[in-house]
Amino acid sequence: MLRPDISLTSDTPADRVDRLLEQLRSPEAGGALAEKMGIEFVELGHDHLVGTVPVAGNTQPMGLFHGGGHVVLAESLASMHSYLLAGGKSVVGVDLNATHLRAAREGVVTGRAEVLHQGRTIVSHEVKMTDATGRLLSIVRITNMILKAEPK
Repeated sequence: MLRPDISLTSDTPADRVDRLLEQLRSPEAGGALAEKMGIEFVELGHDHLVGTVPVAGNTQPMGLFHGGGHVVLAESLASMHSYLLAGGKSVVGVDLNATHLRAAREGVVTGRAEVLHQGRTIVSHEVKMTDATGRLLSIVRITNMILKAEPK
């Protein structure tokens, strides 16, 4: 579990961002589904979070990277980033829209979640998924609500 006392702000020192990224790389940080899929968090900044997932083991019957895999990667990145921006307060997804543009059959899919809006109660991200050559595979927009109290 991440330490909720570490928040991510525009003036967070680089060494604290590095320590936070190391925490994100622990197996339990992303949750059971992210671990099963092999999602790895690779880059963190105040306005973004980047992660990767292998195509192998995450395909649909036609051998393509599963559309749901795009959504899981996007939600993992945007929700974790929202959690950090909220200073460790719980967040829940309230809206998600995915547009699939191109298929991947092999290699690694990289997602980059970038903040579109950060308010007191809502954080919206756009997540672009690309293949190893940089071709755009999908775009996912996700909005998270910051909760005032822990869910029961």
